[in-house]
Amino acid sequence: MKKNELRALLEDRGLRPNSRFGQNFLIDEALLARIPDDAGVKAGDTVLEIGPGAGALTEELLKVDAKVLAVEIDHGFADLLRGRFASQLDSKQLTLIEGDALGKNEMLNPAVEEWWQQLDTAPYIVANLPYAISGPFLARLPGRDIAGVTLLLQKEVAEKVAGPSANAEWSSLSIRLSLSFDCKLGRRLPPEVFWPRPQIDSAFLQLAPLPDGISRDQDIQLAEVLRFSFGQRRKQVFGRLRKQFPEWAQALTELDVPADARPGNIAPNVWLNALDKVNCFDTNG
Repeated sequence: MKKNELRALLEDRGLRPNSRFGQNFLIDEALLARIPDDAGVKAGDTVLEIGPGAGALTEELLKVDAKVLAVEIDHGFADLLRGRFASQLDSKQLTLIEGDALGKNEMLNPAVEEWWQQLDTAPYIVANLPYAISGPFLARLPGRDIAGVTLLLQKEVAEKVAGPSANAEWSSLSIRLSLSFDCKLGRRLPPEVFWPRPQIDSAFLQLAPLPDGISRDQDIQLAEVLRFSFGQRRKQVFGRLRKQFPEWAQALTELDVPADARPGNIAPNVWLNALDKVNCFDTNG
C-alpha cells in the first residue's frame, strides 16, 4: 500500500498513526509482496501477525492463501481491519483479536495461547513488530512449537538477537533465543520505506527452529537464572550465583568457566550444559 493510499484510507476513518503503539507502516509495495515468500509461508500455512495496523502485510499473507491470526491493540485500526477484510473474517481465513499481544509472566494474550493450543501444525510468525514490544515479545518465543519467525525490528535489536559481534557480549535474550532457533539477520531497511519515518534503521530478523532446541520447561528454568545473572551484568557471575543459585555456580565451575567471567561472556551452549548438570544434581540428590 502506497503512502498516499494509506493516508487516504486512514483519513477516511479519522485515524492517524499512534506513536504510543509504535505505528510505523511499511509502504514499499515491492518489499511487502516479498515478505511471505521470504518467510517461507505457503498456501494453507497458519500465521500469527502482531500489529497489523492498516493490514498491508495482512493482505499479502492472505494473497498466498495463508490462514492468519492478527492481533491489533488499537481499536480504530481493529475496526478498519474488520471492514477491510470482512469476507476473509467471514470465511475464517482471517481471525482478528483486538487487544495486547502480550500476556502476563512471559505468556502471550490468553486468546492467542488458546488459539495456539488448538493448532494441528506449528504456526509461522510474521510481523512488522511494534518496536516497543520487540524484546518482551521475543522473550515469549523460546521453547515454543514454531514453524519459523520473520520479524521487522529496530536494526540494533535485530543485530543483538542475531548474536554478538567479535567484541560484544551475549544478552539474556540472545542466549535464550539461540538455544531454540538459528537466528539470522536479514535485509536492512532505511527509514524512507516507512510512514511515518522512524528515527532509526530497521532490519528483518529470521528465526528458524532448531531440531534439538530446548523445551519450554527448560527455557523457563534457564530464564530465571539468566534474569538474576544479568541483573548486574557487569559484575562477575560467580559472586552473585553462589548466594542465590549455588548449584549453578558449581555447574559452571565444573564446566571450566573462568572465575572472573561476566554473564555475557558465557556462551549459550555452556549455559545449556550447566542446566543439564543442575538437573542431574537435583536427580541425584
